[in-house]
Amino acid sequence: MPSVARTLAARLLCAELLLTILEIALVGTPMVLLVREGITSSRAAPALLPWLAGLWLLSLIGSATTLRPVWAALGIKRRNEALSAAVADDVQAALRRAPIETGRLRTAVWTITGVLLAVRLAHHGDLSWVSGAGVVTMALLYSGAAGTLRAIIWQRILEQARRSVLPNLDPLRVFAFTYRRRLGRTALSLLGMTHAVIAALTAVFTDLSSRPAALMAALTAPALLPVLVFCGRSLYRRTLPIERYLDIAVRFPPTRGPARDEPRAIEAFKAAQSIPYRLAGYQAIWSMLAALAVIAVGRRLVGFDTATAARLLAAVSLIVLAMGLYETLLLRDVLRPLLGQLGSRHHLPVAEVRAAAGLRIKLVGFFLSVTVLTAGLVVLFALSPARQLPTFVASVTLVMALSLGLVLLIVRDIVTPIRALEERTEEMARGELARPVPPSGEADEIGRLTFAFEEMRRALRDKLRSTESLNIDLEREVRRRTEVLEQRNVELREALEKLRRAQDDLVRSEKLASMGRLVAGIAHEINNPVNAVINTIGPLEELIRSIGQTRDLETLAAVGHEAGEMLAVIQRGATRSKAIVQALHNYSRGDDEQPREVNLARSVDDTLDLLRHRLQNVRIEKSVDPALRVVGFPGQIDQVLMNLVTNAAQAIGSRPGGGTVRVAAATDAQIVEVTVSDDGPGIAPELLPRIFDPFFTTKDVGEGSGLGLSIVHGIIERHGGKIAVESVVGQGTLFRIRLPC
Repeated sequence: MPSVARTLAARLLCAELLLTILEIALVGTPMVLLVREGITSSRAAPALLPWLAGLWLLSLIGSATTLRPVWAALGIKRRNEALSAAVADDVQAALRRAPIETGRLRTAVWTITGVLLAVRLAHHGDLSWVSGAGVVTMALLYSGAAGTLRAIIWQRILEQARRSVLPNLDPLRVFAFTYRRRLGRTALSLLGMTHAVIAALTAVFTDLSSRPAALMAALTAPALLPVLVFCGRSLYRRTLPIERYLDIAVRFPPTRGPARDEPRAIEAFKAAQSIPYRLAGYQAIWSMLAALAVIAVGRRLVGFDTATAARLLAAVSLIVLAMGLYETLLLRDVLRPLLGQLGSRHHLPVAEVRAAAGLRIKLVGFFLSVTVLTAGLVVLFALSPARQLPTFVASVTLVMALSLGLVLLIVRDIVTPIRALEERTEEMARGELARPVPPSGEADEIGRLTFAFEEMRRALRDKLRSTESLNIDLEREVRRRTEVLEQRNVELREALEKLRRAQDDLVRSEKLASMGRLVAGIAHEINNPVNAVINTIGPLEELIRSIGQTRDLETLAAVGHEAGEMLAVIQRGATRSKAIVQALHNYSRGDDEQPREVNLARSVDDTLDLLRHRLQNVRIEKSVDPALRVVGFPGQIDQVLMNLVTNAAQAIGSRPGGGTVRVAAATDAQIVEVTVSDDGPGIAPELLPRIFDPFFTTKDVGEGSGLGLSIVHGIIERHGGKIAVESVVGQGTLFRIRLPC
């Protein structure tokens, strides 16, 4: 912040120095020319120099005093403190008042100087009272123009301070309180400059002496007063639509609303477009009328010829044309912020706010006017009576300065919005859609292009917001669905766990049911060897008792041989019972927690032993390598073999001639393939797809639960294997099991 204060002070001091030099040249020189003879013969005028210096110093003090709130705010900012609302209002008022006050003070300084000079010279008889009135009028008008220029420059300098001290201030609010004064200052400044240039050229285009030429220049001052009155009234009337809009949008925001804003915005936009052209045109017309009146009166008072009057009229026309162009461009600069704000804040219908003159017409008109101005003034300077080289060079320099200034303003007026549009378009290409496209000002071709880009930006922004909103809704829905799915997954996992437990229960139940069905056959199988043992024990006991009573060796040998045969019968019965019990034990054992190696040959043997009673009428063909092993749960593997062999035995058990059940196993180093086949009646093709479904059976009611093959399928899948069925009606069925080694 200290750098901001130093920069502001340096800029104000430099502007003060340059503006003081300009005021001396613009205001002091004409007064010196007008009273040159009186100053030569009198010492009254030099005596006023201390007064002029004192007044100049007082004006500086007054200008600095108006900026006290700004310096105070800069001090607060330097301490990193926040500005209160009261301080911000004081700063805003000071920034708005300072340019006007400094212009008024400097105008008052030169006007008072003119009054004192005229009174003093008239009192000493060095100047007539009529010439004194001309001096005062000239001082007032010229200093007014210089003061207006000073106010404009101060306004530009203080605008940078406003952005530093009050960065969040609404620019439309600033515009609302300053635009009329800026329009008036611009018009008054250009009017005074027009009069000053005309007065300076009077001496060039006429062959009058200095006093008549100065008198001629002084006569234009009263003639310009009607111009000021008319332009002021026109400025007030033409800005009424802008005032009505600003009352709603800025000064009384509670009254805002779409129904009230949009129509007022359209009216304000149209007025802001037309004011520069209308005001400059009115001022040019009235300035020409005033110049004609002055030339007509001047011919009678001064007495210059018709050729001089024609040259002077032509020069005045060209100067008025040049100043009209300057005024148009500068007034457009004043109103451009309003046009930009209106274009950004409202959806203005392009057809209703279209500019009266297109870009082509304006370009042709501006550059044609510059050409006519340059060529005309050069020709007039060449034909003027004052053909001295310094005068001619100065005149040509003035013409070139006027023309170059117009060209630069016109080019800036066209290039600046195009460059801003280009920069904003590049930002939009990068996806930066928050900041609006800056309107170029009027609704000409460039302005309509910016309107189109702004509409495109708004459409893209709305679509992006809609897409983002849809994405947010979609993400929210996805999260909700994900939560639901997670909840469903939890429920499914719980249900799956319940199904697994139920399946295990079914497997155990089916296993127990199978064991129950085996009980009768196993009892019969065990009963036969047990009966043989029991039936052999009685005769064996008698035979043993007879040994003690027999003394004959031959008889003892026969008894011993018979006893051996009886013991063999007992041993076979006990061995058979042990094998059956061991097979039943293997089949009914619980599964280990971890899988382990399973000897397939032993599992097949155990299964066949347990089912021997059901295989009375069945031929068994077994082809299993004794060393063949798989990794799994032994009890479950036994149950698979039990179910498949049982189904095969049941399929062929009803045939009169019996049948054959084949059990085979082979390996290819990675997969063990077990097949269980029969040559029974087979399964119908339409039933094969459902053969592994739970509770599906091809047996008669009461003969099967329909869970056997479903349990087999589940066990094989749990072991990472596959089971398939092949069947041909009338030829038999084959179950093929593939298990990893």
